[in-house]
Amino acid sequence: MNVRRVVMSGLATLCLLVLPAGELLAQQDFETTEIAEGVFQFRWRGHNGFFVDTPQGVIAIDPISVEAAAQYAEEIRKALPGKSLVAVGYSHDHADHATGALALTSEFGGNVPIIAHENAIPKIMATGNADLPVPTLTFSDRMVMSPGRTVEFHYLGRNHSDNSMVVYVPDVKVAFVVDFASNDRVGFRELPDYHFPEFFTSLSRLLELDFETVVFGHGPAGDRAAVQRQIRYYDDLRTAVSHAVDEGLTEDQAAERISLPEYASWSQYEAWLPLNVRAIYRWIAGQ
Repeated sequence: MNVRRVVMSGLATLCLLVLPAGELLAQQDFETTEIAEGVFQFRWRGHNGFFVDTPQGVIAIDPISVEAAAQYAEEIRKALPGKSLVAVGYSHDHADHATGALALTSEFGGNVPIIAHENAIPKIMATGNADLPVPTLTFSDRMVMSPGRTVEFHYLGRNHSDNSMVVYVPDVKVAFVVDFASNDRVGFRELPDYHFPEFFTSLSRLLELDFETVVFGHGPAGDRAAVQRQIRYYDDLRTAVSHAVDEGLTEDQAAERISLPEYASWSQYEAWLPLNVRAIYRWIAGQ
């Protein structure tokens, strides 16, 4: 089964027969895709959630927002009729991924554990956001849930946050990786909340997991080669910026002059590469 669903405004629906396919795609608010048997990607606009069918119920990661979570619940029910929700997880504490857990769980009529890495607790508590409840089940390095199907939660060290967890479903070799890696996209703007140099180690540690398919927090799913390309991008970026610092270039000069043409076709290359350069420059130069 390959589940794909689209919600559109009334105007877009009226234009259904005359708009080119590319324009219709841009107007889709959400889409649910079965990535592997019983493993689904839920896309809400530019963000992805991830849910896994198990014999005892569904494990859903990243409710995204209160609005998204209501649709997320409906998509789970459509894809897996009659299934209960046994756990919700946060890939990390950032509000654009973790908000809306109560809106999601309330649709299934009961309290379920909220899973996150232990470092997420103080960050979430500090927000005071009622729509981003504090996790109730945490771990430090690795946790395994086996509700009739094994689902693993891994902490690979500090990267895009200090509490990012990777979700891995070993029987179908699918991983869910959010924000610290993407499928042929440069890093987000000036790499906010990134931790260097640990980021590079954490990213490389992804390949220790025996995944074949990876769902990212944004954009299309990929494979091991996508992660390898992402590692190579950041290595090349670090090398280029290191050379610029050694040559005495200022941050502005480095941002203006550095190009990585091998990645020119990647998403956001023109807009975000100079910002990536600035972030790495400040780290290397100790600013």
